[in-house]
Amino acid sequence: MKLAVEMEEVHKTFVYGWPRKRQKHALRGVNLSVPEGALWGLLGPNGAGKTTLLSILSNLLTAEKGRVRVLGEDIRTSAMAVCHRINLSSGHANFPWSMTVQENLHYYAMLYGLWGKRRNQKVGELLDLFDLRDFARVPFDGLSTGTKQKLSLAKSLINDPELLFLDEPTVGLDPDVARRVRDSVQRIHDEKGTTILVTTHNMKEAEILCDKIAFIKEGTIRAFGKPKDLKEELRLGDRITLLLDSSVIVPSLKDMEGIYDFQTDHTSCRIIVDNHRKRLPQILDLFVHKGVLITNISIQEADLEDVFITLAR
Repeated sequence: MKLAVEMEEVHKTFVYGWPRKRQKHALRGVNLSVPEGALWGLLGPNGAGKTTLLSILSNLLTAEKGRVRVLGEDIRTSAMAVCHRINLSSGHANFPWSMTVQENLHYYAMLYGLWGKRRNQKVGELLDLFDLRDFARVPFDGLSTGTKQKLSLAKSLINDPELLFLDEPTVGLDPDVARRVRDSVQRIHDEKGTTILVTTHNMKEAEILCDKIAFIKEGTIRAFGKPKDLKEELRLGDRITLLLDSSVIVPSLKDMEGIYDFQTDHTSCRIIVDNHRKRLPQILDLFVHKGVLITNISIQEADLEDVFITLAR
């Protein structure tokens, strides 16, 4: 399996303040391996080190300790070669304010060595891909937040990157625009096989897009895996609430497989299970067998937000 990203014991410290200098340890021995063709998420609270990590991988910052390889190359000794094969899109898009959408795309295309017909063709393709034709001659400072973000994504594809970093790609966007941005990201991954590493605070977005999640806190990777596996590892099961006839004795579920927690007060039963689709039929069979009358059933599935809250504590 080829790796697009390899980080081994990576450290990054920022020094600030005067005259009394202080240190901020942004990354503390990060280890991360991302295979080619993956679409993974990097989650964590504010200040956890997400943007610092992406900045090191995209050669905007240098780690003072550790080993970093991107697309098989050492990021320190082969920086120029790597930079031609990667790109980055920030959720806080910042472009030359007086240049139009089309001018910005041409400018960045030239920086990546595209000239003549090839450059014109690529800019045209990106204008069409992100529905930017109607805004081609609009200056950057005249664009809406959503259109600025689409320009940022278009710029990040100007060199057909093998590896794409997306830092909060839908922050501040309306739900409809955010959905279209997510659709574009998914399409890029599916059609081009681009390796994508995305940071986001939108847990639903991460669950929709990402095959696996790395959770970073205080500069270290605290958990890693598929969203489903993280929920099971943390025992963050689905919540089943049963309202019962008050005159019955509730059978115990403690010995039943897949039950994480079980509480009852004779009028209701609150159960946390690994998977409600598997366990609910078994629970209902037991209750029916014991003659328990259930008047109402409600289910709340565990999601990535529960994982985030648990790990962020």
